Amino acid sequence: MSYHEHPSAVQPYAQPPPASSGGAGIYGELLNNQSDVIQQIRNHVEATVQDLEEKKELTVAKKLLLGVFKKDVQESFAECRSTVKKAVGAMITHLKQQQEDMLNELDTTLHYNVETIQGASGVVDKNLHFIDAQVEEGKALLRESDMFTFYAKGSLYTKLPAAVIPPINLEFKDNFPDLTTISILPYQWPLQHAVNVDMRGFLQSGVQTRICGNIFHNGFRFQLQLKHDDRYLSAYLCLRAWHDVASYLKVTVNFSLTLQDGPELLHSATAKNTFEGPNDGWGWNKFVPLSRLQDCHEVLFVINFNELTYHFLQEANSPRIEGGHSPHHHQSPQGKPQHAPPQGYPQGYH
Repeated sequence: MSYHEHPSAVQPYAQPPPASSGGAGIYGELLNNQSDVIQQIRNHVEATVQDLEEKKELTVAKKLLLGVFKKDVQESFAECRSTVKKAVGAMITHLKQQQEDMLNELDTTLHYNVETIQGASGVVDKNLHFIDAQVEEGKALLRESDMFTFYAKGSLYTKLPAAVIPPINLEFKDNFPDLTTISILPYQWPLQHAVNVDMRGFLQSGVQTRICGNIFHNGFRFQLQLKHDDRYLSAYLCLRAWHDVASYLKVTVNFSLTLQDGPELLHSATAKNTFEGPNDGWGWNKFVPLSRLQDCHEVLFVINFNELTYHFLQEANSPRIEGGHSPHHHQSPQGKPQHAPPQGYPQGYH
């Protein structure tokens, strides 16, 4: 579905009829004397309307991205709430206070992120209203058949201030509870940027593909797509909302993926990818041999974001950059990082 509208072409205004005798002749002579000025006004109005239409398209794209941010933030924090409840619910009574503290922290952080998005949405809505008003006024002016009225109103229209679209530069908070501080089990995993997987159950389930994880970073929600054949485990980082933003946004991620079995590091690799085209997953077809996972039960995938940038296709020279430097590119010994193959798309990503 397209997120912008195509404006109807504005027909050029016909030249005024030849002057007649009498009072009409004086009126026609006045218009003829101002014909160059009228043409300049017309050219300016047409150029202004075209510029406003382009700015409206960019503004609508930014509004759509804010909606994606809001959806991803709410879903991500909702899943975090569920994880916190399950982890704390199994503990003894004296840990109940820790549970409430963690949930309050999540609620406060979620409220802050949602209010940040809503504040930016208000600015975007105001810009849309301003642009729409100028577009409608310009189109009405171009339809004006009375040259004298057109000249008078057009002169004022040319003095209107240009529409300015502010950038989206949101600062999100990633204050997630640290479950490692709860010493109820011999081994715990962090809540943010990590995915705990029952590897033994996955490999023995007969299911070859699994989507898992709740990885929130800089407004976007990511997940892991795991696949396996008879020899290798494949791992791909998937941008959850890619098919919602692909028509107007390009997202580039530099990240590392680490696989741990308790304190033991099984494998780690780094890659940089731009999410574009039909692909919504990026990673390794041969991330780690299955032979290294034979004795594993629960494993931990840790995702570290070294850099995340995104820009709108309408302003390709103005990317927003989020933190970190770009490290040297590394590749897995088992194979170069690749896009997830089309037949491996996670269900619901289309």
